Amino acid sequence: MGKKDENKKNLGSAKAAAEAAGKKAEDVLDAVSDKAEDIAEAVKDKAEDIADAVKDKAEDIADAVKDKAEDIADTVTDKAEDAAEAAGDAAENLAEDAEKAAKKAKKKAQRTPEAERKRALNKVKRRKKLKYGALATVITIVFMAAVVMVNIIVRMLDKRCDWSIDLTSKGMYQIDEQTADYLHQLKDDIKLIVLADEAQFDDYMELKVLAETLKRFESESSGKISVEYIDPTSHPEVETLYLKDTNESVARWSVIVSCGDLTRVIPYTDLISTETNYDYTTGMQTSENNFVGEQSLISAIIGVTDLHPVTVGVISLNNGQPIYDSSVQYCFTRLNELLTKNNFSTQELDIATDELSSDYDLMILCAPCSDLTEAQVKKLSDYLNNDGKCGKNLIYFSTLIRMNELKNLNNFLAEWGLVIDNAVVMEGDENRGQIVNTSLRQLPLTGVPIVNADPDAPLNANYKGGNVPIVAPYHSPIRTLFEDSAGRNTYPLLVTSDSAVIYPLDEPAENFDVKKAEKDVRNIAVQAEHNYIAGGETFKSRLIAFGSPLFVDYFIGASATNYDNSNYFITMMNSLSGKDNVITVASKSLDQTKITITEAQAKTIRNVIVFVIPPAVALIGILVYVRRRNR
Repeated sequence: MGKKDENKKNLGSAKAAAEAAGKKAEDVLDAVSDKAEDIAEAVKDKAEDIADAVKDKAEDIADAVKDKAEDIADTVTDKAEDAAEAAGDAAENLAEDAEKAAKKAKKKAQRTPEAERKRALNKVKRRKKLKYGALATVITIVFMAAVVMVNIIVRMLDKRCDWSIDLTSKGMYQIDEQTADYLHQLKDDIKLIVLADEAQFDDYMELKVLAETLKRFESESSGKISVEYIDPTSHPEVETLYLKDTNESVARWSVIVSCGDLTRVIPYTDLISTETNYDYTTGMQTSENNFVGEQSLISAIIGVTDLHPVTVGVISLNNGQPIYDSSVQYCFTRLNELLTKNNFSTQELDIATDELSSDYDLMILCAPCSDLTEAQVKKLSDYLNNDGKCGKNLIYFSTLIRMNELKNLNNFLAEWGLVIDNAVVMEGDENRGQIVNTSLRQLPLTGVPIVNADPDAPLNANYKGGNVPIVAPYHSPIRTLFEDSAGRNTYPLLVTSDSAVIYPLDEPAENFDVKKAEKDVRNIAVQAEHNYIAGGETFKSRLIAFGSPLFVDYFIGASATNYDNSNYFITMMNSLSGKDNVITVASKSLDQTKITITEAQAKTIRNVIVFVIPPAVALIGILVYVRRRNR
């Protein structure tokens, strides 16, 4: 094929391509035209829709404006009508007021000057009465409100501070100063639960004193002590609640003292004691009620706050049998109660079978009526020696009979420089001797001596004495073999007057003549010490001997208002054990003094109450009424 044919072929191809392109362009143009028409139609439809919406909205707004205008018009119309009515009412009221004023003016014009002055005076009086009446009412209301508020405040403060005043001559409702000082220093929270209905405590003097004492304890403790009254009849669960970990039981009128897990129960007899005295010469029996609750309460509080009580081993058995004679069993019953009440932890021991452990701070040997064996005496010596460290104390009460038959025990006492004779000390001066009732009844020997604490004995330093004496019924005299010998010393603790005599028990009674007997000072209680020094330190053990267990006799110990034996013994025990938080409170007699008047005095009082006071009150009332009426 030549070049011409090739050009022709290319020209045909170009022409075909041009036609195809033209056709494509026409198609595109048609498509664009169709699309434009669609868009135009859509825009037209949208514009019509918008025009319709605007028209509808305009119509709605026009309707709303029309409705609002109609509401406003109605409101204005109503207001106008109300104003018109009010104006009419005001006009009517003004007319009525004008008419009343005209009548009043006419009436006033008709009154005479004298009537006008009287009217003005009455008006002033009415204003004055109104003024004073209103002022009096305001003052009364303010005063009553103030009284109520002051009463509420005072009651609240009185509950916390106890502002009550004790006007009794014996200070029946007061607590001791040392008790108050101790309560001020309390750091633990303590509960005092009284097992009774509080309402009953105003009916009897004894209970009133207890209630006031509890109130003082609560106020002086700065909130550390709380008092609660619970009737055990209505609330039997109180025993389980407070005594679940103890073997104690409770009875009505008792007081439970609780601090944490420690609890003490104070029976009613340790709050209010009754002392019965029998005079064998006259056959008369008398009784006296005493309040000992303050001492019992403070001792119990010390007991539940003291986590380390002094432990006392009481040697009262020998091979399972009482070591002492049955005639003095009440002495050691009282001794155990006295120690427990004053926060000593006691444990009954058998000299034959029990070990006298050094864990005990003190030992008490209860008047053995038969001799101890050498092995038993060695137990006592070993305890006091304490493996060479000493630091132990033994209190020994002598037996009442056959003291000269106790060979081993006498040898033990002699090592400590003591001898107890088989005799009884009596007061040789009939003006000094006492007649004392004990658990042995009235003693066959009269002239029981009053004894004094020797001021030179170091162990007596803390004993301040009391208003009642210390007595020594049926006591054997104690002699000292030496005062100072190779580290051993002896000190009299309790001594008689210089008129005491010795009644020998191993001689016939008919051979004794108190008037001819030798009079001298006798020892009733003696302290013996064993001292040694090692490394510049002094080691000491002590043996305290009493001439009889009757020193702590049940009746003598319970009669704190007559004898000071218990006070002295506990003070001595505290000194031996180094206890410093010791408080001793005297009991208070609850016997009431009656005031009697003569018939003439009663008649005078009756006349004053019936014929003088009522007329005087009536006359005062009349005078006040007349004076106020004439103002």
